[in-house]
Amino acid sequence: MAHTAVDHAMTSGPLNREFTRFVVPTVVGMLAVSSAGIVDGIFVGNFVGATALASVNLVVPLLALVFGILIMLTVGSAVIAGKLLGEGRVRRASDVFTKTIIVVLAFLIGMAALTLLFPQQLATLLGARGSTLQMSADYLWVIAWFFPAFGLGILANQFVRVDGRPGFALWGMVCISGVNIALDALFIGYLGWGIKGAALATGLAYASGALVLLFHFLSPLAKLGITRPLGSWRVIWRAVINGFSEFLNETSSGLVMFLFNWILMLQLGATGVAAFTVVSYLFYIGVLVFYGVGEGLTPLVSVNFGAGKQDRILAFLARGVGLNLVIGLILALTLLIGSEHLVGMFLDGDEHETIALARSMIAIIWPAFLFSGISIALSGYFTGMHCARQSALIALCRSLLFPVVLIGLFWSLFGHMGAFYALPVAEALTFLLAIVLYRKQRYQAVIPA
Repeated sequence: MAHTAVDHAMTSGPLNREFTRFVVPTVVGMLAVSSAGIVDGIFVGNFVGATALASVNLVVPLLALVFGILIMLTVGSAVIAGKLLGEGRVRRASDVFTKTIIVVLAFLIGMAALTLLFPQQLATLLGARGSTLQMSADYLWVIAWFFPAFGLGILANQFVRVDGRPGFALWGMVCISGVNIALDALFIGYLGWGIKGAALATGLAYASGALVLLFHFLSPLAKLGITRPLGSWRVIWRAVINGFSEFLNETSSGLVMFLFNWILMLQLGATGVAAFTVVSYLFYIGVLVFYGVGEGLTPLVSVNFGAGKQDRILAFLARGVGLNLVIGLILALTLLIGSEHLVGMFLDGDEHETIALARSMIAIIWPAFLFSGISIALSGYFTGMHCARQSALIALCRSLLFPVVLIGLFWSLFGHMGAFYALPVAEALTFLLAIVLYRKQRYQAVIPA
């Protein structure tokens, strides 16, 4: 293992080059890894039908819970490891890495066992009924076998980036995307395995990406490595606190999806859930770009925080906020102009009612993109600065508190379609909160002069 204490390019290299080196691979990697579920949706919607698409969406809240805990542990631990690397404490950083692997695998093996034993019961709890129940249970049963592979893939992606190789992390994510597309075409399009084929393709894709990423830690370029765990495990609790905002972002989106699914199943049945599934995919793609910028920003901030480089931290933050603002404007315009073509990617042309519903929902939610990117970039900055309370508060309000309260209020006042106005209003309120928190934190001596 190499013993270089820190990637000096992160703390002294050209700002634009370093920002691009971390943010671009992270954005592309986030889109690549998330494309597993999105590509599943395209193939399921076109080859199996709208009911199957709704069945997949009904299990998303449970998967969001699993991924939320996973991301909380891995992002929180990677930030701690990044600060330790910035301070030159390589052995301690590797200890954090090793303990995170152990905890993540123990959690995911337990979740896999629970899901394999009770797929029907879990699908029922998630709102599956009638024709969607067996499909949702089948998807859960297959995907659960691959929970440990999900954990290793996402964990390796976080730690490879903080170890100074964001480009290699990108290739691991691209591997997941490429394998998933190929297997979806084979299992769903050619062999006709339906919803089980979609789950199997996603699981095998994550497993292949995990194998690619783990090779980094066997190379001489790796500073981090698996060591014998030493001392207290309280660092995992610190990681939980540090990554709690990411947990809220992931799991709260699942809760919001659960609420919309419940409302739409009550009012419109599987057709309404299928339409919302398409909209959630499109919204998810846009938000993932923002998260890619925020997560690319986090290791740059955390390593420079450890090195005491306040000017570089602020310069990286300005680039992250500015980029997300531009991306938000482009995404909003794209939804306004191209909603018909975007919805048509996921549904057969004969699904006229579902397509019309999806386009009506898009016409309501598009302004959310004008605000969410800035809030997410600031949340990533706070995570990198170990300001866990600020980051968690932004995530809590953006992903849970504001949407849940507003969904209930707008549904009672304006009906099921009115509930969708909760999303852009919640994003606007969170944007104002994030600006206030940043202005307050900016005047504190976070890094001693």
